[in-house]
Amino acid sequence: MKKITLLSGTISLALFSLLFISCEKEKPLSEAIIGKWDVQTIQQVYYLQDAKKFETTYFMEADQLAYELTSGGSIIWYQDGDVYGTSNYSLTGSKLIIENGDQDMEWDKVSVDGNTLTWSEYETDVIDEDNFDVEIIFTAVRN
Repeated sequence: MKKITLLSGTISLALFSLLFISCEKEKPLSEAIIGKWDVQTIQQVYYLQDAKKFETTYFMEADQLAYELTSGGSIIWYQDGDVYGTSNYSLTGSKLIIENGDQDMEWDKVSVDGNTLTWSEYETDVIDEDNFDVEIIFTAVRN
């Protein structure tokens, strides 16, 4: 009987420990984005009249493009391992606005999953006289 009680107590303790460990709180996005991020891929998805037509994925070399987001609201661009520029940013929901003189840049759908940061930018492109909407999806990993 002692073995059964000891075994059930041990199992209960193990399950409680797993439950406690798995309840780790997620950081808010404003904290999760802080750090240096190396861009791994840039995916361009082309839409014509809301229908997906084609896509292209570019794979980046090590140190080719990186962004560093600081807790003070600064962003630093790196190209080929060197500082390319700096600016300030603000985050509202999942949209990050980067101050860029007369024309601010917008990163939409900003999300962090583990050590992966993703965001999208939008533009239009004319190909053979057709106006395409283009979603550009960036995927970066924490450096």
